[in-house]
Amino acid sequence: MKAAFKNDSRAWAGIALTFAAALTAGLALCPVAAGATLAEYISAENNISFMVVEADSGFIIAEHNADEVRAPASMVKMMQMLLVAEGVAEGRWTLDKELTASARAAAEWGSQVYLQQGEVWRLEELMQAVAVRSANDGAVMVAEGLWGSVEAYLERMNERAAELGMENTEFFSVNGLPPTNDDRPHDRTTARDMIVLARECLKYPDIMEWVSTPSLNVSRRRADNRSNTNRLLSQLRGCDGLKTGYTRAAGYCVTATAERDGTRLIAVVMGFQNSNNRFGLASYLMEQGFQEMRRVLLLAENETLAEETPVGNSKIAATRLQAVKDLWVNVHMDQVYDVQLVTTAPERLQAPLTAGTIVGDVRVELDGKVLAQAPLMVAEDLEEAGWRWKITHTVMRGLQAVTSFGGE
Repeated sequence: MKAAFKNDSRAWAGIALTFAAALTAGLALCPVAAGATLAEYISAENNISFMVVEADSGFIIAEHNADEVRAPASMVKMMQMLLVAEGVAEGRWTLDKELTASARAAAEWGSQVYLQQGEVWRLEELMQAVAVRSANDGAVMVAEGLWGSVEAYLERMNERAAELGMENTEFFSVNGLPPTNDDRPHDRTTARDMIVLARECLKYPDIMEWVSTPSLNVSRRRADNRSNTNRLLSQLRGCDGLKTGYTRAAGYCVTATAERDGTRLIAVVMGFQNSNNRFGLASYLMEQGFQEMRRVLLLAENETLAEETPVGNSKIAATRLQAVKDLWVNVHMDQVYDVQLVTTAPERLQAPLTAGTIVGDVRVELDGKVLAQAPLMVAEDLEEAGWRWKITHTVMRGLQAVTSFGGE
């Protein structure tokens, strides 16, 4: 279990506080003080899970109880966002598609946009309601409108979770609400699986637009503007999503993401008894993560490789290949000098070739994992040698061979 930042000397200096009953009891019901350490967050809440990763590579910066199975509450709605966005990308529906609220959708409780049976909403409006105000009624309306029934949608949710490798996840609701009787269990997942889902969501601009919307009018019948449930949008520099959640069984949860200067992080925290503490720890995790990650340019666009590649049938004996785009990677500061450039290209080129011809690729690898890659191209025109040049150089090579033989 990786439970601390490598360079946060404060974080575990007070780890003995974990077992201090007075501190635990006192802080579980109130926000942890500003500037608190990681150990103090863990001590205050006692039974929590978290993970923070670099989004592109999935590199784990810190984690704690990341594989403990928990109820995710409304964070399950990230799966709906993903499935809707995938359907748009695949052309199965558009965001202008109109859906009609059923009696079942209108009867949903908890966070809602107060749907009335028979109301018609555009899919995009509903997804904004789901993302910004965690609309339980809107989530049911989308499930029924696009998949035909809640049950069919639940089946697809679990299929997609399995496809993504979310090994410890099983959904029993479309919106994260707890069971109202004993007919079904709570939804189940882990912080690690929520990271997997969040990384997939980041691929879709539509999702990022929904989750970064700061506020939304939640009523069609009166002005009722409500802020996004994710307070980190206004509290953490660079934060632009993703989703909060709360039920008594789940506690206060949040999956958050932020981007700064080309580096994007994702943090998941689960199981908090205090709402402010979930935001405080998520913010803490990402602030520490941004300090520890480094964005490194390994090879610039049009920069040539150091090694020369021999060229046959050309006046030029060798050339250097170029990357067609910048190769940036985000790595932990302890691993900056461990990344490697690995090329795949012919050992020898044969003229004629024009500048810009793709002849291979270059990859940035760390511990055998590809972090970035780009095609390699010929940097200059490689003209075929003329007959006069070929004859002259064939004769010259022959003379050099004779001279060398005679010298022996």
